[in-house]
Amino acid sequence: MNPRVPFAWRTGHVRAAGATLATFETGSRASDAQVVLLLHGLGHWTDAAWSRVLPLLDPRLRYVALDLPGFGASEKPDAPYDLAYFRGALDDAVTALGLGTFALVGHSLGGFIAAEYAGLHPERVSRLALIAPAGFSRTPRYVFFAFASAVAPWLFTRSPSRRRVQRTLERSVADPAALDPAIVEQAYELAQDPALRNAFAGVYWSALGTFIRRPALHAGFARYHGPVLGAWGARDRFTSARTLRDVVRVYPQAQTLLLAHSAHLPMIEEPGPLAAALRTFLAGDSFSP
Repeated sequence: MNPRVPFAWRTGHVRAAGATLATFETGSRASDAQVVLLLHGLGHWTDAAWSRVLPLLDPRLRYVALDLPGFGASEKPDAPYDLAYFRGALDDAVTALGLGTFALVGHSLGGFIAAEYAGLHPERVSRLALIAPAGFSRTPRYVFFAFASAVAPWLFTRSPSRRRVQRTLERSVADPAALDPAIVEQAYELAQDPALRNAFAGVYWSALGTFIRRPALHAGFARYHGPVLGAWGARDRFTSARTLRDVVRVYPQAQTLLLAHSAHLPMIEEPGPLAAALRTFLAGDSFSP
């Protein structure tokens, strides 16, 4: 099922990791415009993640986004959905899109993928912005879900009720009024696809390996020495804002931003302050949080 795209995106698709991925662009069409590549989080999709922030960013930049395999309007193949799979998908997508050097912005799972990509290809990433990224701490929630996906996979593969989807999204924000009812309904409709639920289960199952290999992963992240912005919602229930300390430990050069009125989705809850910080960061300037 392809979700509607109300924002003014230029849509397309690429082949990556054996799947067709939905791509989205906005901003400048100039061939020499600075490119910003955006990666959404687990269970999200491009328009839901970024459409409130992007109108507030510099229109002279070229913004490119994609729905990760397994989510949104992208194909949902029978795949492992571990870090290696997403890494391959991102490598293929960057090549197919003809991107050279670019700024990389990732939220949650997308932040995890972005951090690993920047460590592997530091010469290609001009700036790295991580919004509540996964992969930096062992939160009890993710430990529980990782083990649950192994011993009771049916918890993730059965069709969720509309109420369950609603409650999950409400826990993602500090104030449920920040949620667009149309996006909540879209999330419910997408969650009826068993292939998407299999992708969810695969991500949580692979988290077991992430917990075990965390020191090695962080050493890989730290190979990126360019500018870093770490942004977090102070009321995040999924990945605690205390994890900012781990981000700074990996990236001593990082600037940090704590958004007091946000939980796990500051792009939706406080798009203005987040966009102001991103706009300044992407311009190469320092900001005062």
